[in-house]
Amino acid sequence: MHVNTDKSWQTQPSRSTNKDHHNVEMDRVWRSIFEKYDSDNDGWIPLDELKVLLQSDASEIGDDFPEGVLDEILERADWDNNRMLSYKEFLQMVHTMELGSARPKFQRLVKILAMTVVPKSERATTVRKYLQQYSCMPPPLFMIIASLGELGVFIYYCVKLKELSASLPVPIDSSLIYNPYRRKEAWRFITYMLVHAGAVHIFFNIMIQLLLGVPLEMVHKWWRVGLLYFAGGLAGSLASSLSDPDTYLAGASGGVYALIAAHLANVIINFKEMEFAWLRLVTLFVFSGSDIGIALYYRYYGKEESRTSYASHFGGALAGLLLGVITLKNLKIYSWEKKLGWVMFSIYVGLLVFAILWNVFYYNYFPMQDSTK
Repeated sequence: MHVNTDKSWQTQPSRSTNKDHHNVEMDRVWRSIFEKYDSDNDGWIPLDELKVLLQSDASEIGDDFPEGVLDEILERADWDNNRMLSYKEFLQMVHTMELGSARPKFQRLVKILAMTVVPKSERATTVRKYLQQYSCMPPPLFMIIASLGELGVFIYYCVKLKELSASLPVPIDSSLIYNPYRRKEAWRFITYMLVHAGAVHIFFNIMIQLLLGVPLEMVHKWWRVGLLYFAGGLAGSLASSLSDPDTYLAGASGGVYALIAAHLANVIINFKEMEFAWLRLVTLFVFSGSDIGIALYYRYYGKEESRTSYASHFGGALAGLLLGVITLKNLKIYSWEKKLGWVMFSIYVGLLVFAILWNVFYYNYFPMQDSTK
C-alpha cells in the first residue's frame, strides 16, 4: 500500500480557508467603519445623523461608506419609521452591493425595471431587497407564461377557424369564452381571458401586460401580480354580465386594466418622485382610450359575430384601484394606508359578492340558456 508522505497540503491554505479569512478581514473592516459612527456604542447609528454628516463638506463619510450603501441610507432616512441603522442591516447593504458588483448587467436590469414602477425614495432599498432575496429565483415568468398561453389559444383558433384579421377570429363556440347562454359553466368567468377577438385585441393586451406586468412582477413578486391580474379578470366578467347580460366576452382586458389602474394609482400618489410622470400618464391614457374606443366600436358598429362586451375594461380597472393598495408592496407603510387598503378591499369583496349573488339568484335578468349548443 502506497502512503503519500507529501504534507505540503498542510502548509498551503485551501481555497475555502482563504475565502473565510477574507470574510473575517472584511467583517473587521466594516465593523470598524460602523463603530466609528456609532458614537454611543449601542449598536445603532441614527440615520438622521448620517444624513447630516454626508451633507457636511468636512465629513469623511463619503470615503467610508460605499456609494450604493449611502444611497440607501439617505433614502431610508426620509421614510424609515425606525430611523436607526443596525450593524446587521449595514452588512446586508454591503453584501448586496457586492452581489451587484459581481453581476453588473443583472443589477442594471433590476434598476431599470425598478425605475419603471418604484418612486425614487424607495428605489435603492427595492433594488437591494430584490438582489438579496430573489436573485431572479424564481424569475418573473407569470406574465410571460400567461401571454404565451393566450397567444397559443389565439393561434389554435386561427388555424381551426381559418381566419386572421384585425377583428377575427372570434371563437363564439369555444368552451373558454364567456357565453351569456352558458353562465352556469362558472369556469368561463375566468377562462375567457385566454380567448381574444382578433389580432389587434391580442396585440394590445399582450404588449401592455408584458411592458407593465414584468416590472411589477420583479418588484412585487409573481403571486401579488397574479392575484391582481385574476381579480381584475373576474371583476371584468362579472361587470360585463351585469351591464351587458346578453353579450359574449373575450380577452384579458380585465386583468390588464387591473394592472394599469394599480400602476396609475401608484404614479399619481408618487407623482413628484416618478421619472417622466407626465409621459407615463399620457401613455397610459392614450393606450387605454384607444383600446376602449376600439372595444366600443366593435360592440356597437362591428359585425354581429365580432361584438364582445367592453365592460370588463371598467370592471378590471375598478378592481385594480380597489386592490392595488393592499396587494402591491409598499416600503413606506403608514397607518392610514393600511386602513384605506382594508376599506377598499372590503368594497371589492362586497361588489364581488353582490355580482355573484345577482348571477345566481336573479336569473330572469339574463338570457335563457341556449340548449342547442
